[in-house]
Amino acid sequence: MNTDLDPDPSKVPPDGGAGSGQQNRKQRDSTAPVVPGTVVVIANPNSGNAADDNELRGAFENRLDSSLFGWLPTTEDDPGTGQAAQAVTGGTETIVACGGDGTVRAVVESVAGSSSILGVVALGTGNLLAGNLELEIGLDAIEAAITGPVRRLDVGTVNGERFTVMAGVGFDAAMIRDAKPTVKRRFGSIAYVGSAIRNAPAQLTHAFVDVDGDRVWSGRTAMVLVGNCGSVTGGLEVFPDATPDDGKLDVAILSATNLREWASVMWRLVRGKQQQQDLVARFTGTTVNVALAQPMPYELDGEDRPPVIALTFGIEPDALAVRTARIAGTDDETHAQRVDS
Repeated sequence: MNTDLDPDPSKVPPDGGAGSGQQNRKQRDSTAPVVPGTVVVIANPNSGNAADDNELRGAFENRLDSSLFGWLPTTEDDPGTGQAAQAVTGGTETIVACGGDGTVRAVVESVAGSSSILGVVALGTGNLLAGNLELEIGLDAIEAAITGPVRRLDVGTVNGERFTVMAGVGFDAAMIRDAKPTVKRRFGSIAYVGSAIRNAPAQLTHAFVDVDGDRVWSGRTAMVLVGNCGSVTGGLEVFPDATPDDGKLDVAILSATNLREWASVMWRLVRGKQQQQDLVARFTGTTVNVALAQPMPYELDGEDRPPVIALTFGIEPDALAVRTARIAGTDDETHAQRVDS
């Protein structure tokens, strides 16, 4: 297997932007049969906690047959979507995303809906998917990423792009946008705490929210958050009842207006207590449509996007196969039963 592959930019959108998921799904129609044992690693050398490139590559090479192993670094122009599309088209069995949430999401854009399996070596500051799946962080995750038992997950979509954990518009997007890169590199997720403080109380805007075709909200809101998983950075449970394989999206609409109400919301979030319905309204469904009175930024899996006035969310059930960590004392079949329960 060629260990240094170059994506064909004429076939793969370099920015992984809105609509790229549809193009990648068309490309998979011509995917070669999966070759057992093959692994392609897509590594972001600039992730917040990235290991030395030689150390990271060596850790994989020590575990894999060189004839079955490929290495594809991300680039400024392509954060992983094009590299993953090439690996899928080539029939790679396991495609490992090494980097932060942006790298993982970019790789998922092409791996979801294919016959390939996603492996995750989390090297970022948020590490959202790894946290929700209770995966190791850093080089300790390599073994599970290439040999771990497989679990199937749902994948969310928003405005033509895929996400695995959460997406939202309003406060959460502003918090992610305003987190200072230098603070993120030095202090990790603490950067988001400072950004959250600067953005609270958040700007309110009038929104209409429809879930499965029914109008569930018409009024002012600071944030509409849609989740496929339950937890955000730091293990805080935003959606305690959410599971990434239930075929549903969880929705939270925040309407706190002053510091006292924001303090109440944050306190209950940190303490794991149920939110007040008049401050945080919750719904579940398979489609979510949000219309805003004015443009607001949105985010998906920790990546900020420019302001929009409308968002369309959907769910792709069982679209993604992911390698997970083994539970000590269990075989793969028993593990799969436990993680899916």
